Amino acid sequence: MEFMRTLFLLLSSLLLLPMQAEAHRIHVFAWSSGDTVTVESSLPGNKPLLHGKIVVKDNSSGAILLRGNGDNKGIFSFTIPPEAKEQKTDLLIVVSGSEGHQSEWLVPATEYLLDNTVPEAVQLKNPDSTELRQMMKEILEQELAPIKRSLAESKQQKPGFRDIMGGIGYLLGLAGLVSWLRNRKPKEHTSDD
Repeated sequence: MEFMRTLFLLLSSLLLLPMQAEAHRIHVFAWSSGDTVTVESSLPGNKPLLHGKIVVKDNSSGAILLRGNGDNKGIFSFTIPPEAKEQKTDLLIVVSGSEGHQSEWLVPATEYLLDNTVPEAVQLKNPDSTELRQMMKEILEQELAPIKRSLAESKQQKPGFRDIMGGIGYLLGLAGLVSWLRNRKPKEHTSDD
C-alpha cells in the first residue's frame, strides 16, 4: 500500500512539472517592416505580457542598443538604430517578465535590410497578368519570409506515447528498487570468536 502511494505521488509530481514550467513561459515574435521592428510578447493561452521589459542588443557584441516596455497588449515597436543599420547588426531582442522569466528573438540584419517596399517608380505600362502575378509573388514571399521562419521555429515536438510509457516504466523501476531496498533483510553476521 505504501509503495502504491509513493508511486502515485511521484508520478503526479512529474506530470505537473511541465505544466508549471509552461505556465510562466514567454512567447516572443518580432518582425520588421521598413525601419520599424515590432515585438509581440504573450504568455500561454494567448494572454499578452503586460508591460514586459524589452532589451535590444547587438547579437555579436552583446552591446545594448535600446530598452523599452511593452504596452498593455504586449506590443513594443522601435525604429532600427542607425548604428545597427550601418554595421548590419543582427538584433537580439530579450523580453523579460515577472519572476525573472525571459525569452529571446533574433532579427537578422538580412531581414530588416531587405527593401520590402515596391519602388514608386515601378509602373506597368501594359499590365500583363503574368508579370503582375510574378511581382505580387515576389512581394508576398519577402513579406511572409519572417512568418514562415517563425512558424518553423515554433514547432515543438511534444513527447509521444512511446516517450511517456518509457518514463512511466523508468519510474516503476525506480519505485521497485526503492521498495526492494526498504524490505530487504539485513544479513546476519557470524562471529568467528
